[in-house]
Amino acid sequence: MQPRGGPGPDETRNMFIAIGLALAIFMGFEFFYNAPMRERMQAEERARVEAQLEASGGAQGETRTNTQSPATPATRDQTLAATAAARVPIDTAAVDGSISLLGARIDDLNLRTYHRELSPDSEEVMVLAPMGTEFGHDAFFGWELQSGSDATTLAGADTQWSALEGATLTPSSPITLTLQTDGLVIERTISIDDDYMFTITDNVRNETGAAVSVRPFGAVRRQGLPQDYRQQHIVHQGLIGAFGPNNNLHQVNFGNADDHARDKARGRAGDSERLEEEQGQGGWFGLTDHYWLTAIVPDQSERVSAYFDSRPENNTNDYRAAYRGQWRDAAAGETVTYTQRLFSGAKRLELLRSYQDGETGQAIPRFDDAIDWGNFWFLTRPYFALMHWFAQLVGNFGIAILLTTIVVKALLFPLVYQSFKSMAKMRTLQPKMKELQERYAADKQRQQQELLKLYQSEKINPVSGCLPMLLQIPVFYALYKTLTVTIEMRHAPFFGWIHDLSAPDPTSFFNLFGLLPFDPGAIPLIGGILMIGAWPILYGLSMWLLQKLSPPMGDPLQAQIFQILPIVFTFMFAHFAAGLVIYWTWSNVLSMLQQYVIMRRQGVETQLDTFLKKRFARQPTPAE
Repeated sequence: MQPRGGPGPDETRNMFIAIGLALAIFMGFEFFYNAPMRERMQAEERARVEAQLEASGGAQGETRTNTQSPATPATRDQTLAATAAARVPIDTAAVDGSISLLGARIDDLNLRTYHRELSPDSEEVMVLAPMGTEFGHDAFFGWELQSGSDATTLAGADTQWSALEGATLTPSSPITLTLQTDGLVIERTISIDDDYMFTITDNVRNETGAAVSVRPFGAVRRQGLPQDYRQQHIVHQGLIGAFGPNNNLHQVNFGNADDHARDKARGRAGDSERLEEEQGQGGWFGLTDHYWLTAIVPDQSERVSAYFDSRPENNTNDYRAAYRGQWRDAAAGETVTYTQRLFSGAKRLELLRSYQDGETGQAIPRFDDAIDWGNFWFLTRPYFALMHWFAQLVGNFGIAILLTTIVVKALLFPLVYQSFKSMAKMRTLQPKMKELQERYAADKQRQQQELLKLYQSEKINPVSGCLPMLLQIPVFYALYKTLTVTIEMRHAPFFGWIHDLSAPDPTSFFNLFGLLPFDPGAIPLIGGILMIGAWPILYGLSMWLLQKLSPPMGDPLQAQIFQILPIVFTFMFAHFAAGLVIYWTWSNVLSMLQQYVIMRRQGVETQLDTFLKKRFARQPTPAE
């Protein structure tokens, strides 16, 4: 966009102050916020683990047991080993783990096809772990018995179930758990599909000799923050579900849940007060972190009261999403049957949509909203759909990003073409504009008036060059959001040194991209700033070359400031996902090609032409 005149002294000073503040904020953010925050979170987590007492069995409806906890928490492996005799193994191609017979808790689950690190030999991703251990996270289902106007727990988190010896849960072999209590017999059949969906069917047989009323309930619980948790405002992590009269989406992040728990600890909220609670038919509700979800899916014809809650317990916070179903009357000798489901695994879009569409059971409303598409879902959803289609076609998400960029550029080309034509005309008017600026240098108002007359006579819109940039902002956001929230990008490789498109470029200019034997990122405080990879540098170079094709700034000072921007953005983009930097670099290359061709067709010599002539044109010899 062509400026209409040079800035005055105050404007120049303010511009320098703004640039200086921006650089200071950017550099200081890493020095004084990011690095100390990482160290503080690590220290808090270590202190939490050391001080954490083993949690009690948890909620039974709204009640708790008084089970004593050991002075020091057991590790997950220790707990699983100590309770191995009272566990039923889970063994599928997608997951492995076990179900505890104490409460019939599903509290031990790993994802076989996902690993914490890039190496396939690294640990499997842990989704569920026994409560009272580090990163405790489980789900359980129970029953309440109506007793007058009150409800007592018939089967809860600490109720002991039994199973056939040697039983193992596989996709082809469901298991049956049995519970006998208060004259009632509950037979629970648990099955699992080839992915991450458990189906739980309870048959409650009344052997009391009198009529009874019972109702189901269930809860997903988590103690403390998830393993490998990183706070990212662009990704929802916390309580989530679609429930209530219209199955509206409910989201409460861990930060807000922590505030609620703190208010409870300080007596500012009653114990019965919850974060959110609504009644409605069906739906789903649970806990999510970046890529993984554990959610209860009640029978979609069941009217439930679902709620979110968080409460302080044993030096940490206990987050939960839970529900109660409807009362069911059972005469003597009758059996009540109820089926519900539990999803615990990776938030793959195609998988979530298959459950949402009812391909394997009842349709689950808005289940693909477990992925945080954001308020601009109308951009992020189609963007991901196109990129995912390309990835399936070519077998590489990096190539899919390049192809998607070409499609976006093609769609925007008509508008970009008109914009570049206007910029080309601006180039041809440079001599006249300079003449007006010199003629009315002492009268800025008259200078602006004459420039506007010139634009009108030449039928040029001086701001049209900014329009394509404005249109690229939502495109940039859509890709940034897509690369960040979708698991399909996690650990997706490109070519060369990029093995994970969702992570920053791992190389650094300051060790000559790995040629020197030290890691700049390990340097205290400034390590993050020194990780300037090859792709961010290529991006900065492409931005600089793109500036060379644009019309020169009317004011030399502004031109010098804009020349600094490629350096600033190089440092900024060094911490973005590599896939995003690859997109933006490739987008700049395509923009350069578009702009150069259009301007040359308009007969305009670009700054790049001038630059190349100065450096590569053959100099005349003295004889010539």
